[in-house]
Order: sequence, then structure tokens, then C-alpha cells
Amino acid sequence: MGDISKALERIGARDLTGAGMTQGTRPPFEPKPAQGAKPPAVGKSKSGGGKSSGGNNLVELSYATREYYDERSIFSSDGTISMRVRPIKAIVLTNGQRLEFKEPPP
Repeated sequence: MGDISKALERIGARDLTGAGMTQGTRPPFEPKPAQGAKPPAVGKSKSGGGKSSGGNNLVELSYATREYYDERSIFSSDGTISMRVRPIKAIVLTNGQRLEFKEPPP
């Protein structure tokens, strides 16, 4: 046998085929004991967050009220595909609130 086979036998390996191939032995599998369900808990926000009014306030009044930034071209990373887009600048919600978006980088 080679030096590796002898070293493996010394640390607990057994002969698999009789041809010098060995494999180490493993301890028997022992499953972990059951832990049961996690107890219920109440989550708390770190930021203190605001109260919800209970309704869905993010409903757009009309598609026609949208404002857009100037049209621009965007390209794929290899430059083979391009498309013209008009990024949204602002929308008006049903509750009268105006939602404005930052201008995307060129």
C-alpha cells in the first residue's frame, strides 16, 4: 500500500475493495431533539413609524396628469440594444397629494 493508504488506516479507515482503496468511518447519525414552536412575539419598529389611515392612499388620479422628464436613450452594457424612455417626474394621487420623483442619472 501507498503512504496515503497507510495513513488513512491509522486514523480509522477501512478497506473497501481489498485493492487498497479506503474510506474513513463516520460516527452514527444522531438527530437533534425536537424544539417545539417558536413563542409568539410582537414586533416593534426602531424608527417609530407613522400610523396608517387604513386606506390605500397610493392611487393615481389619472394617467393624463403625469409629468415627465425629457426623453432619453438608454443602452445595454454592450451597446447593441437601445431604447427611448421618458422617466416620470411627478404624479397626482386621488387624495390630491403630488408625488415627485428624482431625475434619474443620464
